[in-house]
Amino acid sequence: MLLWAWAALASDAPNPRLSEDIALTKATLSLLAAKDFAAVRDRLDPMMGQVPDDALGRMSDVIGTSEPLSVETISSTEAHNLQTGDGNSRIILEYELTGKWVVVDAVVRTQGASKRFTRLYFNVNTRPLRELNAFHIRGKRPMQYLFLACWIAVIALTALAIDLAFRRHTGWRRWALIVLMPLGLTPTAAVNWTTAQVWVLEAASNSAGYVIPFFAVRWPMALFSHTETGAPFLYVSAPLIAFGYLIWYWRASQRRPLPASSADQAG
Repeated sequence: MLLWAWAALASDAPNPRLSEDIALTKATLSLLAAKDFAAVRDRLDPMMGQVPDDALGRMSDVIGTSEPLSVETISSTEAHNLQTGDGNSRIILEYELTGKWVVVDAVVRTQGASKRFTRLYFNVNTRPLRELNAFHIRGKRPMQYLFLACWIAVIALTALAIDLAFRRHTGWRRWALIVLMPLGLTPTAAVNWTTAQVWVLEAASNSAGYVIPFFAVRWPMALFSHTETGAPFLYVSAPLIAFGYLIWYWRASQRRPLPASSADQAG
């Protein structure tokens, strides 16, 4: 159990509060591996309800009693009140065990001098997250390829609009258009490239369900990022200014008179 104890005391983040919450999470996993269910239950928030011994036993069986080969902090974020220090830390750890990798998703709530877990979930994988989340083009679903095509098309059309504005305008109009054209003005659609999950970044949940705003601002309009577990995802918002400029340019070119042919000029 030496590595479990070392992992519980290790400092993985420069932020003291996050370091403390990460150490608490690792120490709680050590207690769970040792089947000290009373101590583990004492660290769970009452809002989680009374977790029975059989549920904690199944979690303990997942991690086992052998020492982990490695423990990696995948992500750690916090949202705390600057005056009181109350708030939450979201921590995701990956334990490499013999033949499997266990991802621990935990949320630590700080209230005064008390720290309790409001979330403590396990996910067992046969490969590490760095391999599962590697970006691959092959073997994806048609919806993912369709999203990728739209993502590329939006970037290409915006680049075309910027090029036209750069060549057609001068002075402040040129630079104002170049800055504003990559501005997305609609809710941002995103797709998880690993799981194919699709969601809206600006969506908020309440008692009535998910609420998606009619208008949103995002610059640049299309990019890629990673989830808390490191999975890559693409996102895109419609650059309405760039699209509007392309439509205006196309209509203006249609109204522009065609140049006279050489025969007409000779006549």
